[in-house]
Amino acid sequence: MKKFALAALLSMFGAAANAAVLTFDDIPGQFQNGVSLVNNYQGFTFNQTLYSIDVVGSSWDFGAHSGEYALLNNYGGTGIVAKADGSDFSFDGLWAKTWAFGATRSGTIRGYKDNALVWSTTLDINGTTYTNFGAQSGMIDALHMDLGNYFLVDDLALDQPAQNEVPEPASLALFGLAFAGLAAARRKQA
Repeated sequence: MKKFALAALLSMFGAAANAAVLTFDDIPGQFQNGVSLVNNYQGFTFNQTLYSIDVVGSSWDFGAHSGEYALLNNYGGTGIVAKADGSDFSFDGLWAKTWAFGATRSGTIRGYKDNALVWSTTLDINGTTYTNFGAQSGMIDALHMDLGNYFLVDDLALDQPAQNEVPEPASLALFGLAFAGLAAARRKQA
């Protein structure tokens, strides 16, 4: 019974989000040894500064965190990612580095909801290895990447809540009461 209760709890909360890790390796229309504009990929839109680029075995051999492709800010400025349908999502992390080998700069990632800043994080990135920007708390509708000119991003992890699977407060309260009852029954048996 205890295992069943734990499995029910995990499935209830595990199904509450749809995770996406954008590797940029399967964008329709991209090609070997090339750069292509990313418009709509896995339900997310990208502004006009962000491109997919072959960074493994090409003339731009800067390496990817995984796979063969990465996201490139080709013209400087802020790279912006949003859901194509305008819905909210959470930021679960990304890997970034500069385009220039050996160069180091400070970079900032910001999450916005209705044009209001929800969170901000800053790290130093370099051109030698990818640096991880970790997950941040709070639902957002726009991710802003201010990492300077010519930066690479790979393995961008984003989550969108599954709207038909998010537990309602009353369901959570009922589940909590059931869990407390199981705990009380267990103590009574001991």
